[in-house]
Amino acid sequence: MVVCSHVKGHINAGYAGAIKNLAMGGVSSSHRTCGWKCGRGAMHTIGEGELVWDQDKCELCLQCQEVCPLDAITFKDDEIVWNRDVCWRCGRCERVCQNESLMLPGDDERFMRSLAEAAMAVISTFEPKKVMYINFLTDIQPECDCMPAADVPVIQDLGFLISDDIVAIEQASIDLLLQAGPLEQSLAEDRKVQKGEDIMMKIHKKPYLIQLEEAERIGLGSRTFELVEMK
Repeated sequence: MVVCSHVKGHINAGYAGAIKNLAMGGVSSSHRTCGWKCGRGAMHTIGEGELVWDQDKCELCLQCQEVCPLDAITFKDDEIVWNRDVCWRCGRCERVCQNESLMLPGDDERFMRSLAEAAMAVISTFEPKKVMYINFLTDIQPECDCMPAADVPVIQDLGFLISDDIVAIEQASIDLLLQAGPLEQSLAEDRKVQKGEDIMMKIHKKPYLIQLEEAERIGLGSRTFELVEMK
């Protein structure tokens, strides 16, 4: 398997690379018998993963309805109708809400650790040394590619990384991002991110390094690497 991952920001993961790609792309969104609770939706939330709607804050812009990939949100008589059985708990509705009238409670640490565990489950279906990783550090968006609109890249193109160690390639990718400065007229500039600051952390405020720490702890690879440049 060749895992091609576009490095970018992410509403839940903070940083999205190979681990997030495998964890969310290689695990079904909904289990055949127990729905989202046994699929990748369970990674995002705590408890029952109930969507909370504050009617007083809602301006009925309907962006949450439009962004939902499953049509799990509709409005009737100016009140939200949420199909909890269909919903994946992806959080896109919460992200696009401009007035914070929607909230999907989650546990950041649990989510990060779940990403590593899910990636391990996918990788375990292959024989050792039968998986190669390519990280594309180009057009580095502040949001996930699953969002319905593109934005100005927050970091200049940095190239491509190739490795057979998923943890090493993620650490190398992050190190390159940390060395880069924010691009003008981007979300990074809007958040007043300065050169030398962690751009993805400043934008999303998610403890994304837990992904790597957990992946190394469970034996997926090593955060120690040697970067060999090819021209």
